[in-house]
Amino acid sequence: MDMIKLKEDAFIVNNFLTEEECKSVIGYFDAITAAGVLDWNQISFYGSFAMGYWPTDENLLQFNLPADYFNSVKKKIQDAGEMLFERDLNEVSFHAQKWVEGAFAAFHSDNSDEYGNPNAFHKSKYAAFIYLNDNFEGGLLNFKHDDVTVKPAVGMLAFFKGGYMNEHEVTTVKGGDRYTIGSFWDNADEVYDEETIKKWEDELKETRALQEEQYKEWDENVKQGQIPQYRGKYDY
Repeated sequence: MDMIKLKEDAFIVNNFLTEEECKSVIGYFDAITAAGVLDWNQISFYGSFAMGYWPTDENLLQFNLPADYFNSVKKKIQDAGEMLFERDLNEVSFHAQKWVEGAFAAFHSDNSDEYGNPNAFHKSKYAAFIYLNDNFEGGLLNFKHDDVTVKPAVGMLAFFKGGYMNEHEVTTVKGGDRYTIGSFWDNADEVYDEETIKKWEDELKETRALQEEQYKEWDENVKQGQIPQYRGKYDY
């Protein structure tokens, strides 16, 4: 692998997917959403949308990809993570992401609160993102506690540990849409008791309810011409 170690617990792998693969995947995502087969759904960050999709789909053949292409990509990500972090991993989630112009993510931890306390997303101990395009401005992955910034490149994989010490932002996307394949992973040997799982389920319900209110607020802001802005370290 064309791997670069950014710091102790963060890596990038260049050319993880080929340019042709990335173009085909974007074409597939655009086609199935345009046809109303699936839809992009707002997630935690302003202007950021996610979509689950079938692991196997004959429609991929139209884009010169095998029907089980995403199964192979998922396995490839898992293999890369297990090599980089030297432990077995289990999938937590696997999804497409689209960041429209104006989208951003303020500094956050993927599996804890701002003080490092575990939360409902505790299982997301590792985050992996494949960048499918780079024909936009901004959209940088910037780590808060280190002088480490990732500029997306077509086919690049970024893989890093979640948690407070890896708080990160995505700077405002400008001049186009930003497409990624995102996934989160847990240690394969982790075991959680029923009480903890129930606590996380209840917390997740509360979090989703708060997010729905946030989405309504964003929509109202946009209607009034007040587009949310984020000013992070590299976002001026």
